Amino acid sequence: MKKINWGVIGLGFIANKFANSFSNVNNANLKGIASLNKDRLQSFKKKFKVHDELCFDNYEDLISSPKIDIIYIALPNSLHAKYIGKSIIKKKNVLVEKPAFMVIEDLKNLKDTLLKEKIFFTEAFMYRYLPYLQKVREIINSNVLGNVVNMKSTFSIKVYKQKNFFGFKIKKPDYSNRLFNKKLGGGAILDIGCYPLSLSTFINSLTYNVEYKDIILEDVHSEYCESGVDIFSNLTLNFGNKFTSSITCSFKDNLNQQTIINFEKGSLTINESWIPDQKMFIVQNKDNKKLKINFTNNENIYSYQIQNISDQILNNKKNPYFPSMTLEEIEINTKLLSNWINFV
Repeated sequence: MKKINWGVIGLGFIANKFANSFSNVNNANLKGIASLNKDRLQSFKKKFKVHDELCFDNYEDLISSPKIDIIYIALPNSLHAKYIGKSIIKKKNVLVEKPAFMVIEDLKNLKDTLLKEKIFFTEAFMYRYLPYLQKVREIINSNVLGNVVNMKSTFSIKVYKQKNFFGFKIKKPDYSNRLFNKKLGGGAILDIGCYPLSLSTFINSLTYNVEYKDIILEDVHSEYCESGVDIFSNLTLNFGNKFTSSITCSFKDNLNQQTIINFEKGSLTINESWIPDQKMFIVQNKDNKKLKINFTNNENIYSYQIQNISDQILNNKKNPYFPSMTLEEIEINTKLLSNWINFV
């Protein structure tokens, strides 16, 4: 069986999770890696048994390698556009970590080239590939619960620490961490707010398909830390008065990944929307009767994404299809993220 050879640039936390998932995949290999950090490069090489010839201390050599079919870009947000561009020049397929672009101008600068070169290009929202979302899509398309009325979705993870100093609480994050570095694209909106926003636009695409120009941002409230990045934000997306989606993201609170979608005839509740455990469930409520729908995920949940994308490439698909993000979806989400960050 032919397999797709993956190359990974940027060997941080998320790349490690991603690389572990190749053990659950039968149509792809982790073939090459690249990092500017030589210690990290050696550690990855040893752990994942990558051959010397495809371990690079720069990104360009991996991107140029004829032995690599697709580049997974797991670099800080501020570097995504640059290395998407370099990958396109070498006609490499690309999976880029979310958010694909920090600003819409970066996407516009690359859009024509992406369409012209016909490479496979998509954004790494891993949750879209999980079995539970396939079921949510099926329930919505069946109209068993009627039309969507509203939804509420949250992603909170406590990384903004408080330190006690003689009885006083001093809020001082580690500004060397990319999450709190504005130049690297830090902040809760870009790092985790993009998840519930992307789910909201996905629900819109399944239901009313309200155009971007008719989507209104309402009730935006954001809080910032000393480095100037947002550590908390919420807003309501009004989809052309067809339905609304209330979104919250936070670096200040304990983990919360809940999504509730309300319909005319009931609701769906997802308690682990973004990074679920191996055992998870969603709850369908109709006519005050609750149905618990259980799922057993692969041990390495990123494997669904790798398997599906590799299948699409093996089948010579140049335009991603669900569960992958299309360029149109990426463009809408990028515009909305930019509007959210810059909302006055």
